[in-house]
Order: sequence, then structure tokens, then C-alpha cells
Amino acid sequence: MARTREAAVAPLSRVCGICGSTADPERRAVSAMCAALRHRGPDGEGTYLSPSGDVALGAQRLSVIDVADGQQPRPNEDGSVWVAFNGEIYNHPALRERLRAAGHTLRGRSDTEVIVHLYEDYGEELVQLLEGMFAFAIWDARRERLLLARDRFGEKPLFYAQRGGGLVFASELTALTAGLGSTPDLDPAALDAFFVHGYVPGRLGSVLDGVEQLPPAHLLVWDRGSGGVERRRYWSPPAPVAELAESPRELAAETGRLLGASVAGRLLADVPLGLLLSGGVDSTLVAALAAERAPGRLRTFTVGYANGDGAANDEREPSRRVASLIDSEHHELVLGDEEAADCVPSLLARLDQPLADAAAVPLYCVSRFARREVTVAIAGEGADELFGGYPRYGWIGRSARAERWNGRAATLDRLIPPARPGSSRSRRALDLLVPRPLAERHLDWVTAGRRGARAGLYGPRLAPELGREAVLASLREELDESRGGSVSGVLMNLDQRHWLPDDVLVKADRAAMLASLELRTPYLQRELAEFAAGVSPQIHLAGGGKQLLRLLLAKLLPAAPQRPKVAFLPPVAAWLRGPLGTVMEDQIAAGSLYGEGWIRPEAATRLLAEHRRGEADRSGALWPLLAAGLWLDRFRGVGAA
Repeated sequence: MARTREAAVAPLSRVCGICGSTADPERRAVSAMCAALRHRGPDGEGTYLSPSGDVALGAQRLSVIDVADGQQPRPNEDGSVWVAFNGEIYNHPALRERLRAAGHTLRGRSDTEVIVHLYEDYGEELVQLLEGMFAFAIWDARRERLLLARDRFGEKPLFYAQRGGGLVFASELTALTAGLGSTPDLDPAALDAFFVHGYVPGRLGSVLDGVEQLPPAHLLVWDRGSGGVERRRYWSPPAPVAELAESPRELAAETGRLLGASVAGRLLADVPLGLLLSGGVDSTLVAALAAERAPGRLRTFTVGYANGDGAANDEREPSRRVASLIDSEHHELVLGDEEAADCVPSLLARLDQPLADAAAVPLYCVSRFARREVTVAIAGEGADELFGGYPRYGWIGRSARAERWNGRAATLDRLIPPARPGSSRSRRALDLLVPRPLAERHLDWVTAGRRGARAGLYGPRLAPELGREAVLASLREELDESRGGSVSGVLMNLDQRHWLPDDVLVKADRAAMLASLELRTPYLQRELAEFAAGVSPQIHLAGGGKQLLRLLLAKLLPAAPQRPKVAFLPPVAAWLRGPLGTVMEDQIAAGSLYGEGWIRPEAATRLLAEHRRGEADRSGALWPLLAAGLWLDRFRGVGAA
């Protein structure tokens, strides 16, 4: 029976999580997926069912812009086009004027409404006009086509699975499995890649067999007539071209103009807004720009550690100095062993895919802390990848030159900075003297050498992956395709395409969304990224990295601390000797990761014992085991959710 549009639309919906199915006449799958996405959008739920009675869309909303008129899914005037949208379009005011000039009638102030009308005029090419973070689904009833799209950098997630000529999709993997009706098994290749990288690479789809992730800057079209799916890329992070000849100070000034405009766009909100402040260059610069542009006094939030082992990464003191300089309303959170014992197991279990980036812990805790005061927060993700912030860019960039001059001590002294004997810097300097393929050196540096530790850890279900060495082979292929520029530039571009979307932005999205906080990232703006790619990597890396951002900060806030790069990491080594050691013991004794034969329990027991006795720091291997074990138990429905 045909259904009227009015009867098919559920009441008010509101959004930071979306889902849908092309074969869901009772909306059971969509309802189940919406329930699993509620933490992303606790302000309301909405669903839509097409007149043909099979294509269903769902949305959970965190009200940020146009709170009173942000219903979703959203139609055009005649109901022939419907959208479910997750994210924010920062240039939507300009787009609204463009649409009005073209004759469209817009009823509210929601950026979701803009997407519907842009699709009417531009079809799939509407993505070229959008500046922001987004994942959306558009159902075109006339053409009987479903369009999925994801933003350029992958700030907002979107998973999908094809089933019998149909399509099911959702913002998170946990929600997708709730709508599939049957649970896919783990993909051993993806689990192997997780243990090496500490995250599941997006190129593998997901940790579940047969479940894909729409890559950043991609479109996907499902056609009812054929039941087929077409996927294409609409943008790529530009490879470094070093085409700008201006001086570093002139380039820093242009960086300031672009970043300032990006910050201004990300301050748009109809709800309280704050900033996550670390005291480092990235967030300090954004804080200085935001304080100038925010309509009221800026609220800033910082996390620190009670455990003495976390003192090196405690950012409270430099953050206080910055907060004082910009006169923000500053708030601090302190994490101790008790908080770690309470927070870490729950967080790692609740993630939709396993993630071993320990920085997710303080990010989640400070997001939950900030959520008491604000609904939206600004952060500094993306600056390191775009502006050369990681020291390894320079270190590995020197490797090719060092290998060419191996044995010529005078030359090597100039290439390799002095370091203390036994320090990590000294070990890296020595490693550069040994000729090695770039892919191997890069992989081992960024993964703390876990690739070599797998043979002793893997049980019978993962052991076959060792002979394939798929992780290294994939990286070699990526680097071969990227060759042509400097090694440093190639690695920066590689991180923009993989490390940034698959780890950094996954961490940012999930940690914030589990606290129902929207996180915005001013550095990830298309024009700014394309500008940064036109600057020589040597200019970016001068002076210890991020030269342009440092020059800009020195001009805007001369008294601000300019610290060397500090990892945003909690004292995981101490936690694994203390409150999390018992959690790890329980995992090894009864966890699914060990009971199903993925990891050998005796090998993990040995690592934990060595770590607890202080014989060696094994946290680099233990933390991924803990993350995967807690996640898998929840996925299997074992223990507390």
C-alpha cells in the first residue's frame, strides 16, 4: 500500500548520527541503529520511510544550530528529496544566500536544509561547495537513488554493508551491526593491521568481514534498478608541491588569514561553546584567534595527571599561562589512578572499533568534563600533519641523505642532531645509519616496533597473517605511489591520507561523541590544507617543525609558551603496573581475545609480568591487547557493557 509522505515521517528529529537501509519496510533496522547511536545525538530521534515502503533513513541529533527548526530527516518542498545529515557546514550562511538568489525558499536556519536544495541544483557535485565536517545520505525518490558522502578529511564516519542487492549504513560500526540482523565475524587481516598500527586502517573497510567504511572525500551511489553500488573520490589531500616563493613570515601571515577565517566559521553555534586547550602551539594559536572572535568570554578546558609518571605530559601549567593571556574562563581536570580504573575499561569497550591510541582516554575525560558547560568544543587536530609537526618527518627525511653518505662522519654529524647516549633520539640516530627501506623504517618508528613482536603473540587464528606481511606490503605500495617529492613531504601526505582519518580523527570523533560533545577542527579547512601543501616541507620543518604556526603565534601572542612537541598521552605504563594490571590479568584469564585463539595467553602473561617487574616497558604491546580484548568482549556480549 502506498503511504503518504506525512504518514511516513516520524516526529521531530535532531543530528550527530545517521543510519539507513534500502530494505526496511517496518523501520525495525533503522530504529535499532538509532538506539545504538543515541550517545551521538541525545536531543531527539527521527526516521523517514519512502512512499514505496522500503528505503528508511534515521537520525539522532545533538542540537547545535537552529535548535528549534532542525528536524531530520529533512525534505525539499515536494518531498522528492530527503537527507539525513551528520556534522556541520561552516559556510552554510553564504550557501543560503546563493540558494535564495537562485529562487529557492528556505524556511529555517539549519545547514541541513542547505544540502537538500544544493542537491536539487548540483546533484552529486554539491560536495564541492561544502566547507565543513559531514557524512550524509540523500534519498532521491524520483531517480530511486541513494547518495552517501563523507567530508574531505574524514572527520565524520560512515560505515556500510551490501546485503542481497541492498545497502545498510550507519555512522558507527556498533550501530550498523544492530541493523544487519546478523553479526559478521572479525576480519583477521584487519585485526593484524590493528595490532601493528594501533588502529584499523580505513583501506581495509573495518574490523568486521564484509563491512566497509566510506573513505574520506568519497561519494557512494546505490541504484534501486540495478542494486549496484558505485564509489568515487571527489577530492584528495594535495601532494606537497613547494610552489610558494614568499618568505616564511609572509607565508605565516597568509596562514593566519586562512586559519582566522576558519576559526570564525567554527564559532557559529546556538549553544555554549568552548575550546580544548593543551598549552601547545596548535591549540594555543586557535585559542588566541578564537578569543578575538568569540562573542563572549571563551571557555577553555585542560586535563592533567595526578600520577607522577604523567608529569612530562601534564599540560596544566602551560595551559594556565595561555588562559591568563587570552583571559579565558579556564577549567582543569585531573586524572588519577582511581579515574583510570573507572574510565579506561569502559571507554575501550564502548568504542565501535578497537583503538589503541591512549590519547583517547584524556580526550574522552576532558570532553565529558567540558560537556557540563558546553555543547561544542574547538580543538587543534590536523596541525601536525599539515604543517610538519612530527619530529619523525625530519628524522626519516634525513635517512636518505644519511644512507648516501654512510661512513662519512663529518657529513653525518651535520645531518643528525646531537643526542644523549641511550635516549630515544640516540637510538633513532643510530637507526638512520643502517640502510633500510623507507617503508620498514617508517612503519617501525610509528608503531614502536610491534610488527616484530607479533610472532610471539599470535595464536592460531592470527598466525597465518604473519606470512602475508600485508601491512608492510600495503605501505610499500602507498609510498611507491607517492614518490616524486622529498621524503618528508611524502610522509606528511601519507599521514594526511591515513594516520589522520584512521586514528587521529576516529579518536576525536568517538571520544567526544561518547560524551555527546561536538568537536570542531579549524586546521582541517580545504583552502588552508591546499595552501599548506604549496609550502616546501623544508620551510615547514625548520626550527623544529611547524615554523609557520610558531611565527604566527609569536606575532599574535608573543608571551605564549612555545614548547617542543609533547605527545598528549596519559601515564599508561604506570597504569598497567597499577590499576589496569588487574584488568589485563582478567582479560588474559577469561577474555574472548585469548579464548578464541587470536592471542596466546602465555605470551601476554609473560609481557605483563616483565612490565610489572620493571624489567622493560611493555606498554607499547600491552595497550593494544587491552584495547582489543575489552572491545571484543563487549562485541561478543561478554561481561558488563
